[in-house]
Amino acid sequence: MTTPPAVEADGMCPSCSAPLSADPRFVIWCPSCSWNLDPSAGTGAVTTAPRRRAERRREARRRADGATVEQVFRDLANPSRPPAVRDGSWFAAMAVAGSVHLVTAAFTVGSIGLLTTGNLLMVPVAAIGLGIAFVTRPRLGRLDPDGSPLSRSEAPHLYALADRVAAELGAPPAELIEVTPGFGMSHTRVGLRRHVVLTIGLALWEVLTPEERVAALAHEFGHAVNGDPRRALWFHSAVEALTHWNRAGAPGPVEQSGAGLVFLIMDWVAKLVMRGVHHLTELLLRRLLRLTLAAGHRAEYHADEMAARVASSAATGSMLRALVLGDSVETVFRRRSAVRQGTRSGRAPSRDQADASLWQELREYVASIPEVERLRRLRLSARRMSSVDRAHPPTYLRVQLIGARPPAEAALTLDPAETAAIEEELTPARTQAARVVMMS
Repeated sequence: MTTPPAVEADGMCPSCSAPLSADPRFVIWCPSCSWNLDPSAGTGAVTTAPRRRAERRREARRRADGATVEQVFRDLANPSRPPAVRDGSWFAAMAVAGSVHLVTAAFTVGSIGLLTTGNLLMVPVAAIGLGIAFVTRPRLGRLDPDGSPLSRSEAPHLYALADRVAAELGAPPAELIEVTPGFGMSHTRVGLRRHVVLTIGLALWEVLTPEERVAALAHEFGHAVNGDPRRALWFHSAVEALTHWNRAGAPGPVEQSGAGLVFLIMDWVAKLVMRGVHHLTELLLRRLLRLTLAAGHRAEYHADEMAARVASSAATGSMLRALVLGDSVETVFRRRSAVRQGTRSGRAPSRDQADASLWQELREYVASIPEVERLRRLRLSARRMSSVDRAHPPTYLRVQLIGARPPAEAALTLDPAETAAIEEELTPARTQAARVVMMS
């Protein structure tokens, strides 16, 4: 790739001669012709034949998924074409999930059967089978270990806001709110009793306006009532089990030990088996993602529309545009962590002062990002079809669809007193989250 010519801020575009005005902290590019939109494109050339083949396979999958993504968007952008809720792909995904649960059931029943035979030689085999059944059991969700759970007594105003949003959508209220350092929010059910847990990532919360926060909350509560098939216990627990096996089977280094040839052969065989498990589960996870891609994206768009109905189209659109700023959050976190490492042995602000100033620094940095850089990141999202994660539609398409709908006014608003009360309630969690960031 040819390196773009150096251009000073407030200069002229070398491609179309349009005037350039940019913050030197960020990429200098041209909004008129998109010159230098993505200066990193083409810098990671794949040289070896296996890597080229792997890249071609990934590119083929991206094209296939991209066609599905664009078709879902076109269907939803045309109100006269109601989308299917449960199609053949949905039933296929449920069948694959069922096969995962059947494996667990087979190991459980078979192992118990071996134990009841009374044959002592079968006890070790049964124990191994029960162990496999245990690690492949359905995962029912858990709290984030880096999170700070808040009770209703600790954050009554935050819970009141969440309850109002849930009531507006007809969704069950949150039984627990957990605050984490992350750049995102989630609405999940955990445990056998399927408790509703709302997770608020402070990195996102801090850079949103009060109206945008309501929109983000409404989007998450919308998942409780938008018919998302990926949220069903049958499917979700199967995906969690496969993910656990995939991570457990990830290839590790070959052990170099003086224990002898037998040990080395056993270690090699065990790693070979686990590598097979890793590749099989990765294949199944990709298949499940593809089978639920259309239905999952429709559910996400529906949640966005619910957010617009609760918080207004304008607040929802600006909230979605803020999602492309995740790299800036990482920049602040890395910078602050580096400063902390450098001042650990020297004179530095007190721990509480440092924790409190992290979020202030993040807010100021994000607020200082010029509009031309925000536009670049949104266009880059369109070029790369990037999204929050693989389960979400591309961010730029979410913004487009909200903009294509008739404007909606806010059904729920926050007054300054409520906002201030919520901010006060989040102070302890904000301190804890900052310490997690500093230690990472």
